[in-house]
Amino acid sequence: MSCFRELRQQLAGMFLAAGVETPAVDAERLIAETAGFPRAELFLRGEEPVPEPLERSILRLAERRAAREPLQYLTGRAAFMDLELEVNGDVLIPRPETELLVEWAVRHLPQGGALLDLGTGSGAIALSVAAMRPDVSVTGVDLSPAALRVAERNRRRYCLERVRLLESDLFSAVAGEKFDLVAANLPYVTEEEYPALSPEVREFEPRLALVAGDGGMALIARAVRDLAGFLTPGGRAIFELSPPQAPRLERMLAETGAFAGIEVIQDYTRRDRFVAARRNG
Repeated sequence: MSCFRELRQQLAGMFLAAGVETPAVDAERLIAETAGFPRAELFLRGEEPVPEPLERSILRLAERRAAREPLQYLTGRAAFMDLELEVNGDVLIPRPETELLVEWAVRHLPQGGALLDLGTGSGAIALSVAAMRPDVSVTGVDLSPAALRVAERNRRRYCLERVRLLESDLFSAVAGEKFDLVAANLPYVTEEEYPALSPEVREFEPRLALVAGDGGMALIARAVRDLAGFLTPGGRAIFELSPPQAPRLERMLAETGAFAGIEVIQDYTRRDRFVAARRNG
C-alpha cells in the first residue's frame, strides 16, 4: 500500500515517460479528483496510506492517461467559466480561450436578447451565457445527437430550463428565427493539420467537431453565407478560428455587404482567435 506522496511520484513518473505535457499536475489532479478532495489537500495527506480500492482505481485511470487519454475524459468533468461540465468522447473539451468568447457575448447581448450557439457540443458557451445573463434566451444547436445528450445533462445539472437545445445542421432547425447574437465555435482544423495534433486531441476528441474542409473554413463559410438572415438589425456574430484564418473570414464577412464593425479579437497569447461583426441596420 502506497502513501499519497509515493502514489503522486509514481504517477508523475508514468506520465513524464509517456510524454504528457504536465505530468506532475495531471498526477495531482487525477489522484485528488478520484479520491474526492481538493488538489491542495493532497499535500496535507502526503504520508497517509491510500486505501487499496482507491489506489487500484487511480492506477487504472493512470494507465489510460499514460496512453494519452485526456484527463477530463477520465474524470468526466471539465471546468469552464464558473461551471463544471460533464464531458466525454462525444464532445470537445472546452478550451480556456473560448471563455473570452463567452465574456464578449455577455457584454454585447442586449437586455432580454437572444443568443444562438452554433455547434454547442457540451453546451459550454450556451450554458455559461445563460448562467451569467438570466435575462437572455439561449438556443444551442449541434449536428451530433450524442453531443446534445451531454449538453442536455449539463443543462439539467444547472437547472437552466430556458436554454433550448436542438439537433441542427447549422441554422436548419431555427429557420425563420432572429437572434441578437450568434456565437460559433465550429470545426476549423485543416485536414493537413489533423495528423500533427497531440494524441489527446487526435485519438480521443471527436473528429467531426474538429476538422473541416476548404482549409478548415467549410462550415464557417456556410454559416457566413446565411448569417445575416438570422440576425436582428444591428445584431452581432462572433466566430472562433485558427489565427491564420482570420483575414479570410474578415474578407468573407465584408464581401456579403451585410456587416459593419468587423474586428479581430486576440486570445490570451495575443493571437488572432476570434472575428466579430455587426449586421448593418
